[in-house]
Amino acid sequence: MRLGIFPMQLGRRAGGPETYEASLLPELVDLAPESSFTIYCLSAQAAAAAPGGRPHVRTRVLRPRSRWLSIPLSLPWRSWRDGIDLLHATFIPPPVSPVPYVFTMHDVSMFEHPEFYPSAIRFRLTRLIERGLRRARVVLCISEHCRRSVLERFDLDPERLLVAHHGVSPRFQPVADAAERAAVLKRLGVEPPYLLHVGKYEPRKNLPRLLDAFARVASGSGAGVSLVLAGKPVWRDPSVAHAIARLGLAKRVVELGHVADEDLPALYTEALAFVFPTLWEGFGLPILEAMACGAPVVASSTTSLPEVAGDAALLVDPESVEALAAALERILDEPALRDALRQRGAARAAAFSWRRSAEATLAAYRTALGVQR
Repeated sequence: MRLGIFPMQLGRRAGGPETYEASLLPELVDLAPESSFTIYCLSAQAAAAAPGGRPHVRTRVLRPRSRWLSIPLSLPWRSWRDGIDLLHATFIPPPVSPVPYVFTMHDVSMFEHPEFYPSAIRFRLTRLIERGLRRARVVLCISEHCRRSVLERFDLDPERLLVAHHGVSPRFQPVADAAERAAVLKRLGVEPPYLLHVGKYEPRKNLPRLLDAFARVASGSGAGVSLVLAGKPVWRDPSVAHAIARLGLAKRVVELGHVADEDLPALYTEALAFVFPTLWEGFGLPILEAMACGAPVVASSTTSLPEVAGDAALLVDPESVEALAAALERILDEPALRDALRQRGAARAAAFSWRRSAEATLAAYRTALGVQR
């Protein structure tokens, strides 16, 4: 197969979608040395992050630099000129494509909860995604919940929608060396004990309710415990800053901004618990990363999170501050519960790998092209 990959988020510090692209690509090219891969990048940073040094892999940086020109113009022209059999768009579908393509659908929150997104972004992307869902040979969904949600909202052939779960990188494992953990935390300005949230500041992450719940336990079970928020703000959402000021938590909340991947294992390992009360996720990769590093997990009982977490997390209604505060109190008060969640979490995380994700992705390519193994 002559395969083209368009990893739009690579090299952009784009959270889960970038992790998906950066983790999947090396596994794909390793699994299919008999195929050729052309990776279409939007920047030199993306090209540098793509797997290289293999005779069956090449990278191309699309021009011009403006993605609103290179995606609709350069990408289709290059994929046709390069003789690509199948293009995989890993984040958004191409507006125009002279070759058949597979499109990864991450979630339908933009359609179900338009209030989560700025109107300009929503207007551009919803039409593009709707067109991609209709035209893609195969729609690759990152969870069964994502697949069901797409089928409930759009009139599509169910056989065109396949599931390939995310995986967990081997670098996410407990950091056993206490001195190594301490050095990372010192550099980041974090002092244990703390609860941890990892994710961008955006409305669906539900951070104001998390802060309300933390404020309720901060003077009781949580006395002396801080809340660490790792992730960069997006879309100039002021709700987190307003909640911290309203609740008087300025000295109890540590905001780290973007944290490099190499620092996350130590941050997860040292946390009393990882808390992820998101309102909507297509998958929920941070909970698996936390589990793989030995952190007990408190997560939402909605969307894809129960599918991913199984019985290895304490699941709560993310819209109830009372339920979230009660879960935090249990985590802080019950060491046996934390130990049980650590054990179940490690086993759960081990069930997901990027190699399995790549195998399912290659199977989707073969389905799209009608190729037998």
